[in-house]
Amino acid sequence: MADDAGGRRGAERRIGWAKLMARAKQILTTDPTGTDADDDVVADAGAAALAREAARHRGGLAKVAQRRAYQAGADADVGRAGREQLATLWDQVPPISAAATSAVVAAELGRAPGALFATWEATPIAAASLGQVHAATDGDGARWAVKVQYPAVADALRAELASTSFVRTLAGAELGGHLDDAALATVRTAITAELDYREEAEGLRRFATAWADDPVIRIPAVDLARSSARVLTMARAPGTPLARWRGSTEATAVVATAIARFAWGSPLAHGILNIDPHPGNFLVEDAALGPRLWCLDFGGHLALPDEVVAADREIWWGLVDDDVFRGAERFRLGLARVGLLARTDRLATSAHRAWEQLLAAPLAPGGMAWTPAYAEALAAQFAEVMAAGAVSVPASVVMLWRQRLGVAAVLGRLGATVDGRAVVVGLIGRGLGALR
Repeated sequence: MADDAGGRRGAERRIGWAKLMARAKQILTTDPTGTDADDDVVADAGAAALAREAARHRGGLAKVAQRRAYQAGADADVGRAGREQLATLWDQVPPISAAATSAVVAAELGRAPGALFATWEATPIAAASLGQVHAATDGDGARWAVKVQYPAVADALRAELASTSFVRTLAGAELGGHLDDAALATVRTAITAELDYREEAEGLRRFATAWADDPVIRIPAVDLARSSARVLTMARAPGTPLARWRGSTEATAVVATAIARFAWGSPLAHGILNIDPHPGNFLVEDAALGPRLWCLDFGGHLALPDEVVAADREIWWGLVDDDVFRGAERFRLGLARVGLLARTDRLATSAHRAWEQLLAAPLAPGGMAWTPAYAEALAAQFAEVMAAGAVSVPASVVMLWRQRLGVAAVLGRLGATVDGRAVVVGLIGRGLGALR
C-alpha cells in the first residue's frame, strides 16, 4: 500500500502509459473500418490498469475505481469489460493478511479476534477501499460482520486528499472541475471522516432510527462495545450484493423504489445524507413477503442544516406541483435559496431548460423507467450548465448532489420503473401550505 501521494502519482502515470500503449496498438492493428468494440479499447485498458493499481494501493484510488465502475456521464468513459474489472473493487480488493488484521483488532479492542468472538473467519467476506469485513459469531449464535481498517491506509488517504486535483477527481468529473475551494474542502472533510469508524457507528444509529419502521429498508445494528476508530462490529446482514442480485420485474421495481426512498428520503425527510451510494453498499434479501434492501457503509454521512433541508424541499415540491407555473416558480425559488442558481439570466437557455427537464423526468405522473442513458444525460447536462456558469454547487450541498448523480447511475443499472412522484409525496407531502 502506498504510504503517500507519491505512490498515487506513480499509479496514475502507469495508468496513463497503459492507455497510451493500448492506443498505439489500436492504431497499428485495428481494422480501419472500425467496430463498436474498437471505441472501448483504450478506455478498457485504462480501466484494467486502474483496477490493478487500486487493488494495490487501496484508499483514494480504490474510491475512484469504485465510482467509475457505475457512474454515468464523464466518469463513464469505460466499456463493459472495464466496468466489470472496476466493479470488483466494490467488495473484492485483495485482502491483507490474517496476522495484520488480528493486530489491528488487538490494538483497538485489547484482545485478538479469537478472544472477542466464539468464531472468526480469517478470510474476509468483503474487502473494499479502506477496510475488509470478517464474519464472526457469538456463542449464542449471533452473527456479526466486523470491519477492520487496513494498516496505514489513513495516512495514505490523507496524503492523497492534500492534492486539490485528486479531490476534484473524487468529487466526480461532472462536479469536480467547477467547485470552489469551500466545496472542495467539504468533499475532503467528508471523505476523511470515513476513516473514523466511530463516526460510522453513529451514522448507522441515525439511519436505523430514521428507517426503523420501514417495511423494506433495513440498517444493521452496531455492537459499540466491540467497535472503535478502526474496528466496527455490526449485525451481519443477509442477502446478495445488488450488482449480483437478479429478481423479477416486480421485485426489481420494489428494490429500485426502496433505493430511491432511502437516497431521497434520508435528506428530505430526516435531514441526513449517506454520501456513497455505489452498488456494493446494498444487499438484497429475498424474504417471504418480498425483497428487503439492506443499506451498508455509513462511513461518509452528514447531518444537513435545517435551512438546507427547507430549501431542498422547495425544489422537490416544485417538481411535484400539479400547477405547472406555480411549480416552476417554487422549483426555481428552491434552487436560488440553496445556492444552485448562479445566474438567473441563463434560465431561458436551452441548456438550462434541458437540465430542468431531466431533473423533473423521474417525477412525472406514472413514473419513469430508469436507464443508463437517462443517468448519463443527467450527468452530462449537469456538467454543461455548470460549465456555462448557470448553476453552481456550493459547499452546503455538494455532497448531496454528488450523491444524487450516483443514485441516478445505480437506478439506471437496475432499469426499473419508479414512481418518483409518489415516492416524494409519500416522504414530504406536497408542501402546499409552506410557500410564502
